[in-house]
Amino acid sequence: MPHPNNCLRYWDLADHIRIDDAIALWCGVEPAELASLNFETQCMSAKRAALVTALRTGRLEYEDLGIVTARGQVFKGAPIDELLEKDRLVIDKASLRRWFEQLPFEDRPAFLFDEARQPVLPDGSEAAEMNSLKAIALMAHLLAASAGKYRAGERPNSEAIGQAVNDLAKQFFGEEVRGYASFHKKVGAALKTFSKEIPQRFRES
Repeated sequence: MPHPNNCLRYWDLADHIRIDDAIALWCGVEPAELASLNFETQCMSAKRAALVTALRTGRLEYEDLGIVTARGQVFKGAPIDELLEKDRLVIDKASLRRWFEQLPFEDRPAFLFDEARQPVLPDGSEAAEMNSLKAIALMAHLLAASAGKYRAGERPNSEAIGQAVNDLAKQFFGEEVRGYASFHKKVGAALKTFSKEIPQRFRES
């Protein structure tokens, strides 16, 4: 089972958070542990009251999760007290961070303010994958333009580039490094995918 502090990196990936989860993390408790504490921690009631007040007065942004009607449509727009009572509200984390920054006393909960964690949020979309391939294709052309050993005729030599990347990875990360031996295939796929999109003048530079 992961250490509670390690779980914060997963909370970083969410852009919204339920009020109970926010209060638990603010108190330094994993939300899953609340039941064993009878859903009460030191200052929990006070912190809930503070967040509820901020939500009611419009100082915190939130999203209504909605409710599915009999016709399969999602109804949103219920009063905030109903959303809170039925746990259909999630707080915008960026808004929550700004709210903490404006508090008249120093209170920086780790789940929002541990700058050392600062994740690079993944993008699992097809567009992200295509952009990665495009970047690889461009870097391959830059290498080919700068050194003849990375060029095969007018095209980048994906085999030579892949081997150079694999060798450098071993220098930096050790002999046990994995995932680079077949990098030339990734380069080759990128070049094939975008061969018609890269301007001729760049390919011949």
